[in-house]
Amino acid sequence: MTVATGGRLWLGGAALLCLAALAACGGFRRHRGPEGLPRKERVQVGIASWYGKEFHGKPTASGEPFDMYDLTAAHRTLPLGSRCKVTNLENGRETVLRINDRGPFVRGRILDCSYGAAQRLGFAGKGLARVRVEVLEAGRGRPLGQIPAGEVLVGPSGPPARVLDGSYTVQVGAFLSADNATRLRDRLKERHPDTYVVKFHDFYRVRVGHLATEEEADDLQRRLAEGGLEGFVTRNE
Repeated sequence: MTVATGGRLWLGGAALLCLAALAACGGFRRHRGPEGLPRKERVQVGIASWYGKEFHGKPTASGEPFDMYDLTAAHRTLPLGSRCKVTNLENGRETVLRINDRGPFVRGRILDCSYGAAQRLGFAGKGLARVRVEVLEAGRGRPLGQIPAGEVLVGPSGPPARVLDGSYTVQVGAFLSADNATRLRDRLKERHPDTYVVKFHDFYRVRVGHLATEEEADDLQRRLAEGGLEGFVTRNE
């Protein structure tokens, strides 16, 4: 029985038992946002940067060529193809961007916009801006096994199709020198056998782990940090 009293809704014993039964059998599920996105990814606030002509025409993580004038952005973990409303919190300007690349690979930043997107948001001249990213629609990611041109696996860990599988991972280093990247990989393999190097554009990126969920990757990142190795969570795409 439910009784409204003084603006509050009270549940009788039978109703409470029913609610408890539903909870016990999984009748209630925590809402995870668009297409099941974790809550922490639906709305994020942080620093955005932008990239432009040095990457214009080069392949993105989605496999499509980067167009510096298109309204796109790079994000570390959102599914490729996601549509997001991005608001510049410093001037109130906003626009909708499509996630087609991975990044930014700089600590303290959450989004890397195209030059065209930075112009629309009013921070192309400044370089950085504090933004809010709200997911409107989650993308489906890149088809598994479809390897973007220019992205190759370095070393004996297997073919790229097996490594770039959409899983979560922790990136712990990026080097212009393949030798430096493989030295770090070999050192880490003693404690973390699933350590490998992926080359994208001009950088050799050292990564640890293939995790099914972002929560598992967050846990791995914490354990690596406790051992003195800083890194951040991203996707194998």
